[in-house]
Amino acid sequence: MNLEAEKFNCKNGTELQILSIGPAYAKEYLDFMKQVSDETHYMSRYGDEIGLSENEIMAEKNRQSALANDERQGMISILHNDRIIGNIAIRGVGKGRKTAHRCYVGLAVRKEFQGCGLGTILMEKAIKFAKDVGYEYMELGVLSDNTPARSLYKKMGFIESGCIPGAFRLDDGECLDEIAMYKIL
Repeated sequence: MNLEAEKFNCKNGTELQILSIGPAYAKEYLDFMKQVSDETHYMSRYGDEIGLSENEIMAEKNRQSALANDERQGMISILHNDRIIGNIAIRGVGKGRKTAHRCYVGLAVRKEFQGCGLGTILMEKAIKFAKDVGYEYMELGVLSDNTPARSLYKKMGFIESGCIPGAFRLDDGECLDEIAMYKIL
């Protein structure tokens, strides 16, 4: 994936940059994921499960290199002063022909930038990219109590298609349902 860097102003007037990231951003991406995972229980991991050792950074560089070199997958990030503040990943559901028409997306925005419209911007870019490379369906999972994200996805045309009861178990023992959503492109 190759999305050329472009600058824009978010709702509060802050100048930001959006681009597709690759291995050069591995450490920044892990730092981003660690912070957003610490800020909320909506992510699939806790922040302390995301390491920043040299081995983990190298593994992330390899993963991002593979994504960056794949014409049908990739990551789009929004940066503020070279710091990732929002990210969306687009990945194929499977490698075979039977699922080649489907992609999966995962979206996150740092807490201090939520409510600035970055989720909408990232989703618009991801949807355009997915259409351009030939995907017909976009899919995602969202926790049942994540009302802002569910509202965003519905606004973007996603339809709730099912529920996995107790899909996430938090450290305090609480279980949360995961809602499956899809969008026909």
